[in-house]
Amino acid sequence: MPRFINIRVIVALMMREMSTRYGKSAGGYAWAVLEPLGIIAVLTVVFSFVVRTPALGDSFALFFATGFITFHYYMELSQFSAGAVIMNRPLLTYPRVTPIDTILARALLQFFTLSVAGALIFTGIVQVEDIRTSYDFEAILKAVIYASVLGVGIGATNAVIFAYVPTYQNVYRILTRPLFLISGVFFTFDEMPRLAQDILWWNPLIHAVGLMRKGFYPIYDGAYISELYLGGVGVVFLTLGLFLVYSNKTFLIEQR
Repeated sequence: MPRFINIRVIVALMMREMSTRYGKSAGGYAWAVLEPLGIIAVLTVVFSFVVRTPALGDSFALFFATGFITFHYYMELSQFSAGAVIMNRPLLTYPRVTPIDTILARALLQFFTLSVAGALIFTGIVQVEDIRTSYDFEAILKAVIYASVLGVGIGATNAVIFAYVPTYQNVYRILTRPLFLISGVFFTFDEMPRLAQDILWWNPLIHAVGLMRKGFYPIYDGAYISELYLGGVGVVFLTLGLFLVYSNKTFLIEQR
């Protein structure tokens, strides 16, 4: 039976990625926190001048953090997974390293990095603004896992498509630019008009963001959220992406 996943290779690739990406200084790791924190801060300041209160709760920072960080998991993991093969192509000359290993290594490292950054940001917001509420940690964990699985699945699929059709990278960037605006970062699904709801419901990230907000806002019902749909789309793309990478590993390794 052909080898599908090699844990030792994945761990070694993760260690190499940590060294090359972040270097030996703490500044590299700090950027993983400062980038999303800066975006959340800008959104908080801008929207606090436009509207009096956020759609949920009293904290603009927490509202935008629950939306943006969930979306950030998806975007970061999809981008890092899509570029994993290209960034590690010299290592693919070694028979023990496969394209799937590079994708999983990059995805896992980014997931852990984002989890630490997210925990620090949420803790900071709660402490600074003295937010007192009960948390549904199961919903929070599900939200980041669903968003991450979807991100890795899309990224792995794109890794193969980009290899065969390089110009599609530019097309994909254009097609996905509105995603930030329609994934519930700035609003809740419930406050949108019915026609918009009928369209936006099919965006799986709407469900992931809603699930994250259920974890932070006990009063938020989120009746529209379908974990079956969200998880199903993620698993389908993950299975498809890894299958495509495995089936085209020779082309991915030999591509120049």
